[in-house]
Amino acid sequence: MRNQHQPPDLSVRRPSAAHVRCPAAAAQDPTPCEGPHDAATIVDRHGREVAGCVQHCARLLAGLEGARVHPFVPARQSLEIYFRARELPPFAWEIGR
Repeated sequence: MRNQHQPPDLSVRRPSAAHVRCPAAAAQDPTPCEGPHDAATIVDRHGREVAGCVQHCARLLAGLEGARVHPFVPARQSLEIYFRARELPPFAWEIGR
């Protein structure tokens, strides 16, 4: 039995919610996720799919030639992703955006 005043065991560290990012987030992209990590899915021109938050799906879409938002993504999220992607250069994090 553990003493109530004993500090918690920190030897097993789990990533906090702030450090867990959606699969669409590029490793070099420092921006945080916005909303659910599975809000949308991007499909590249080869048919490969990746789910992600709206923020990172837009950033990914801006850098992938021939990519699109999956047709089953609700129109609201799809439009938001396309509008954001239209305003971004490819790999926006490389120039500080």
